Amino acid sequence: MLKYLASTIKDFIILSRDKAGLAMLFLMPAALIIIMTLLQDSTFKALEEKKLPILVLNYDKDTFGINIVEGLKKSKFFKVTEQPDIGEQSENELKMQVAKGAFQIGVVIHKNATNVLRNNIKFNIVQLLPEKEDLIFGDEPLLLQNAAKIESYFDPITKNSFKQSITSALHEFSSAVEAKILFGIYSSLFRELLGMEIKNKANFTNLVEIESAYASINDEVIVVPNSVQHNVPAWTIFAMFFIVIPLAGNIIKERESGVSMRLRIMAGSNLPFILGKITTFFVVGLLQAATMLLIGVLILPLIGLPQLIVGDSYSALILLTASVALAAAGYGVVIGSIATSQEQSSIFGSISVVIFAAIGGIWVPVFIMSETMQLVSKFSPLNWALNGYYDVFLRNAGISEILYYVAMLMIFFLICICIAWYYNMSRKEN
Repeated sequence: MLKYLASTIKDFIILSRDKAGLAMLFLMPAALIIIMTLLQDSTFKALEEKKLPILVLNYDKDTFGINIVEGLKKSKFFKVTEQPDIGEQSENELKMQVAKGAFQIGVVIHKNATNVLRNNIKFNIVQLLPEKEDLIFGDEPLLLQNAAKIESYFDPITKNSFKQSITSALHEFSSAVEAKILFGIYSSLFRELLGMEIKNKANFTNLVEIESAYASINDEVIVVPNSVQHNVPAWTIFAMFFIVIPLAGNIIKERESGVSMRLRIMAGSNLPFILGKITTFFVVGLLQAATMLLIGVLILPLIGLPQLIVGDSYSALILLTASVALAAAGYGVVIGSIATSQEQSSIFGSISVVIFAAIGGIWVPVFIMSETMQLVSKFSPLNWALNGYYDVFLRNAGISEILYYVAMLMIFFLICICIAWYYNMSRKEN
């Protein structure tokens, strides 16, 4: 215990004298959080508000076609542009615009769609009546015609989910128009046969209310993900792991100055000296995290950015942050134990952290990556930490829900400690 306390105090004193190193550990991530959030804020908003561009060619010009176009325009998911009717080449022009990528989807509503729909509705009504009433709609018997047609053309790069969205929307709008036309036909029948005028005040739409919200582990209100809730935890984690440079450099300096040798020849295990360094930089990591989170809560709203919502489970937040700080400190110790020079430790340490950050979703969110890179990202400790913060901030997760990420970070920490201890023991024996 005395060795551990002495080593911890020593490392705190050495670190406190390195003013430039401390500035890098706190000012650099603070600047990154502010700059990256400002740069990415509009991008995140665009992702949230993005509408599918649709080009519509309406040959019908009647109830069916007009209502379909109006329904698409009122939808919050689509940005509708109408293709002018320039004759026979209109549909070819629409296909060309979609094929070039100017629009992701093209919709063609065929001529006489409304008339065809009215005819087929009347035909089906007649099938419900006695045979003597088969001329209720006129002197000529009705014949079933081919269904009213809507054609949709998709850009080859359009995702299946987008195709399903537009197809579902077209079905929804066409069903509403069919109901409207059906009501009109029945109104005419009541007026002609019974002399009864039906008041057009009934509303047979929206009889079922469908609510959508972000799924949550509990019943608390969940905030919408934004640039702040990505960048603050992302660059906080990056900063905590970037202590690899001063921590590994500290270990190399002690080795080159002979301090490490004097410590190793002392009786007993050298594990207390390793734990002393981890304790020092563990505290630094916690201070970094507290500083960065306060910037997200207090500073970013002052410059027009959203406020960081940290969730309600402070115990989960503290546990996760402590796990990240330990994992970062353990990684710094193992790099310092393996490297043989300051250059090696600084170059390999910084590059490896940058690689972990790149594949772990720090720079580019994982959901934007390809499927292959999403799989690769699962091997980055920074990704485990970031997913844990997402759960706490966005899903109000408690301790039990983030235990997986905490366990992964602690396993990573223990592996680093074992490797560092082995390398130090090997040098002691040599």
